[in-house]
Amino acid sequence: MTKHTMRLSLLAVLSISSLIVGVAYAQNQDDAEKLLEQANQHLISGEYKVAIKIYDDILEITPNNISTLQMKGIAQSNLDEHTGSLKQFFKVLQYKSDDIISLVGLGVGFGNLGEYRESITYFEKALAEEPDSVVINNYWDFANAVITKYPYTPTEKPKDPRYSWAAPIPEWIRPVAGWWSAGDISDAEFKSAMEFLLDNKIIQIPPTEMQSQPEKQIPQWVRDNAGMWADRQVADDMFLVAIHHLVEQRVLSILVEPTKSQEDLDYEFYLFERYLRDISNNISKEKRYIEYPNPSRDVIKKFLRDYVKWNLEAATTASTTFPSPTYVLEDGVYIVNYKVFINDQPTNLPLDHVSTLGNSFSFWTGQDLTVNDLPARIEFVVTNQKHEANVWVTWVVRDLCSDELQKKAERAGIEPCKPDQILGHAHLGKGIVEVTLGDYNCDGSFQLYDVKSVESIMTHELGHSIGLQHSDNPTNIMYPTIDQSYAYCLLS
Repeated sequence: MTKHTMRLSLLAVLSISSLIVGVAYAQNQDDAEKLLEQANQHLISGEYKVAIKIYDDILEITPNNISTLQMKGIAQSNLDEHTGSLKQFFKVLQYKSDDIISLVGLGVGFGNLGEYRESITYFEKALAEEPDSVVINNYWDFANAVITKYPYTPTEKPKDPRYSWAAPIPEWIRPVAGWWSAGDISDAEFKSAMEFLLDNKIIQIPPTEMQSQPEKQIPQWVRDNAGMWADRQVADDMFLVAIHHLVEQRVLSILVEPTKSQEDLDYEFYLFERYLRDISNNISKEKRYIEYPNPSRDVIKKFLRDYVKWNLEAATTASTTFPSPTYVLEDGVYIVNYKVFINDQPTNLPLDHVSTLGNSFSFWTGQDLTVNDLPARIEFVVTNQKHEANVWVTWVVRDLCSDELQKKAERAGIEPCKPDQILGHAHLGKGIVEVTLGDYNCDGSFQLYDVKSVESIMTHELGHSIGLQHSDNPTNIMYPTIDQSYAYCLLS
């Protein structure tokens, strides 16, 4: 068996192929107010202060407009005005306790203040509504990881006098809560005990907005709360907050006052503001480690600091300078061998895309391809020697809509690309493969794509690197557009 160097039949054309981004943001179709649409456009453009001014104008007219409160909260979060952002999301939950954006927004906001246990309670409430959300799970994983690495003392919440024990706590309640938290007794047994306390006025809770549908499952934060209360790690009123949540979500079946008065809502907001002030005071007094829940902006900083290492210093190198792949013919099948050099990712990148590259390799290895009218199989071997690589792979955070691409489009008589529309590009047949990790199209700030999106883009661009052109089949990986998803964006 002899070994030869060859160029696949599709490699005759040396060009750059591009993947175009799909629609990244859809306006809220239920809200036709021109002011809100105008403000949202400013937010998407990163003009947060202008957007907030318009949101405030809207709230002067309709103070409890949920869409406006949500978007103002996102704009303030992007400006690092975390306490202000938290207030907007809290107001939304006073009227719509299962609002996903506000639940996640509160979790992110408390994480930005270093209150990670409080973050987790909101992320878990959001996961109870959307357990498969990539964004929510990313945030939940982050908060739990930080607590493990950097233990801290949570800020104590102001006591709400509307929560009270009407009589001394029966001593049997604590072990019941502990057993249930540990999984030693069933949900039904715990619910029966709590309903007994509520029905007999041993526990009193404030007026409650009941949800129309029972909660799908009891959140983990409620179980954890019960365990900590059983171990005397949290005060009675904190345990009552968890019981109140179960009543509100119809997990516990009791007769309660169905609605909250405006006075109740105002008092809740007053206590929330006190809590935020206490957190701010603690941050100024403590040497508290804060690791921000959304690492997207940290990625930008690392990229700027380590530009040459993270992005290939020879990204503009012509593909003709790369060695061609080799092949052998075995039993009538071409085995085409590609050597791939993988460029470094920045240290501590929150989403590991190097590990998913193997999935992209496996995808193409398993495809039925042909060379010179004979079946072919692609094999990839990773090399640490740049000079022998047929393909260089890298992940970037920069505008891939280069002047060269725009000129190529103009010469071809097609619409040129626009900034933040190109998700990746590759030389056809051999050379550079670049895949961008995120864009500014979600909420005006840089947001990382999720792992699945980056893997899809990488698989597409690797297809170009082995000589494949675009497909006009929307279900084919070589179709030129993709609707990408984000890893941390609240508007996902």
